[in-house]
Amino acid sequence: MPRLSPYFALLAVAWMVVMTARLYPQFGDAVRVEGRLTTVDDYIENACGERVGPAAETCLAETRVAAQRLLRREQSKSILLIEAPVIGYFFLYLPAALWLGRRRARSAG
Repeated sequence: MPRLSPYFALLAVAWMVVMTARLYPQFGDAVRVEGRLTTVDDYIENACGERVGPAAETCLAETRVAAQRLLRREQSKSILLIEAPVIGYFFLYLPAALWLGRRRARSAG
């Protein structure tokens, strides 16, 4: 089994710490709408701010559902970005290193 480079481990930990510190403040309530970040409350206010009566209630209900979907999408992207070095190691480097090790073992033996 290939050994994990201490430099890679240090880089991965540093990446995860820096990206967590950068993304955590907006993690709980930021959604991306048309390429810009906004809070869930601002998103709902912009979508339904001028409506009144039953139309406002319907708009609020639908927009809350859409905001939660957008929030979960943005949070999953953030988590993938934070964990990118580890994911890359397990899905790219590790299989390639194992394949190369088997290939070398066959050619040597």
